[in-house]
Amino acid sequence: MEIVKPNINLFIVGAAKSGTTSLYDYLSQHPDIFFPSVKEPNFYSDAESHNPAAYLKPKKGQYYHNKIINNPAVYFRLFDQVENQKIVAESSPSYLWDPKAARRIYNDFPRAKIIILLRDPIERAFSHFLMDIKDGNQSESNLKKALLIDAKTQPKVWGKSHLYTEIGLYYEQVKNYIDIFGPNQIKVIIYKDFITNTERNLKAICQFLNIDAQYIDSIDYNKVHNPYVVPKSKLSKLILTYKNKFGLLKMLVPKFVKEYLNNKMLFKQEEKPKLSAEEKKYLYAIFEKDIMKLEKLLQLDLTQWKL
Repeated sequence: MEIVKPNINLFIVGAAKSGTTSLYDYLSQHPDIFFPSVKEPNFYSDAESHNPAAYLKPKKGQYYHNKIINNPAVYFRLFDQVENQKIVAESSPSYLWDPKAARRIYNDFPRAKIIILLRDPIERAFSHFLMDIKDGNQSESNLKKALLIDAKTQPKVWGKSHLYTEIGLYYEQVKNYIDIFGPNQIKVIIYKDFITNTERNLKAICQFLNIDAQYIDSIDYNKVHNPYVVPKSKLSKLILTYKNKFGLLKMLVPKFVKEYLNNKMLFKQEEKPKLSAEEKKYLYAIFEKDIMKLEKLLQLDLTQWKL
């Protein structure tokens, strides 16, 4: 049976922990944009997952934040419900980090436009670390120790390794997309500017995509994406640590039960921790040269990322 490819003409490629979920949600509300119900299909990257359920074929009409889809027929069927939308899009942060993803996307969709969100790499690494603690994927509570362990961990595989610093070394990643697609098909957005001037950035994106920007005025901005929460107790930490081993079993648990566990039993909201001056200095030494190179590449002032 011949596989029919949809005309995917927009890819949001990352970076991870830089606002891709919010952008997906906001742009999904635009009538001229189609996104599949799998937010991160990871089709064009060599991604993996600790969760065995991520490899299962997605059910039609059900939302999934993350899947590992390797089958072209399964991937392209995600777009079966495209109607007359001008923009057919998908969003997988693994595509920025994976050095092969840009060429794979280009081979299928050379005219696609690319949106790249970049966050201060120090803040991004810390946010990633906190997320892993919350999800039970990080047992080391000391950031510097976790970074040292992760630096020595091999192989470097998206979804299996933490990649706290590797993901934030943006220069080669961004340059790869510019070299392959050309600068006119690339839009780079700085995370801090995006969250402080969301409406302005969304209208600029609409202009980049040649679609009506007036609809942005009706978008709902009230939903909080990825709020900071921590495990509620030692039992919660234990459950979260072993949750992925029961990934397939979790699928048998009703949705309302999982929501109750997440909202009432496993997590509690707390004030977000802050990086110490020493931790910032340690991370900045890793990222400093890359930031300088990225500034020149993008002709962009990144003073806000510097110490």
